[in-house]
Amino acid sequence: MHAVWCEEEQGPVRALLIYGSYRLLGGLFGPLPPRLGYPLAHRMGTLIYHLAPRLRRSLSDNMRHVLGPGAPEEQVRALTREACVNIAKGHYDLFRVSRLTPEEIRRMVRFEGMEHFQAARQPGKGVIVVSAHLGNVDIVIQAPLAYGIPIMGPTMHVQPERLFRYLLKLRQSHGLRLIPIDGPLLEVVRALKRGELVGLPCDRVIADSTRVVEFFGTPTLLPDGPVRLALRTGAVVLPAFARRLTDDSFVIHVEPPLELQRTGDQEADIASGMEQVARTMERHISRSPGQWLIAAPLWPAAAD
Repeated sequence: MHAVWCEEEQGPVRALLIYGSYRLLGGLFGPLPPRLGYPLAHRMGTLIYHLAPRLRRSLSDNMRHVLGPGAPEEQVRALTREACVNIAKGHYDLFRVSRLTPEEIRRMVRFEGMEHFQAARQPGKGVIVVSAHLGNVDIVIQAPLAYGIPIMGPTMHVQPERLFRYLLKLRQSHGLRLIPIDGPLLEVVRALKRGELVGLPCDRVIADSTRVVEFFGTPTLLPDGPVRLALRTGAVVLPAFARRLTDDSFVIHVEPPLELQRTGDQEADIASGMEQVARTMERHISRSPGQWLIAAPLWPAAAD
């Protein structure tokens, strides 16, 4: 998880400022214990809400789609503020992730439905974990590793380059393997053949393979790569969504595998699978909309 400004082209001065800010915040926040770190992150998130109008607009538009027509603006503002706070908390979690032990991660993240992970894993048949940017991806994706379950995930090549390398070092500190989201699929296919987990978010377009899907009542583009890959490789598709609790621990809700159609009509099968993915994401996002941390407008009208 990172701020939307890391995806934009930057001049050398701005790039240096962004990188320097992340390193400074990482150095200051990373060593702090949770009893200090989370309250400070809460204050930082409230500040971000007031000082980042572009981020606030993007989050607010997404919230309006989740809540539906006629949602009170007071509710939209409250959830947008909550999302900004959770973005700040997520950065604090990221800055300290390399300092956490596997035991601490297990205490911090618990599973509901772990049996679905165990049942889905078979020799030579991997598991594609479909999810959304809920809770805090940077922490919860480490949880399977803390239980001895190998997992691979995608990453965006943010700018500047030094920031990308810094974030990569933090995220890979517990053995997580990250691959470029727009890179070749060979490593992903190999991981699936080894029976590993591959975590793929389905709530934001960051690669070329997309499909128009009705999402919260309005058509938009969503990535169809996970469903397409599952149909190609025979991998199991397992939905799993995280939620931050009031004590800043997490619960990961793991659902039974999706039942993908394999009729021989590839496009129809992908469309059917994407409908299942979209409905599942809607259900979990609606449960905790203030924890849905997409920092860019998801629906086309919002970008006009």
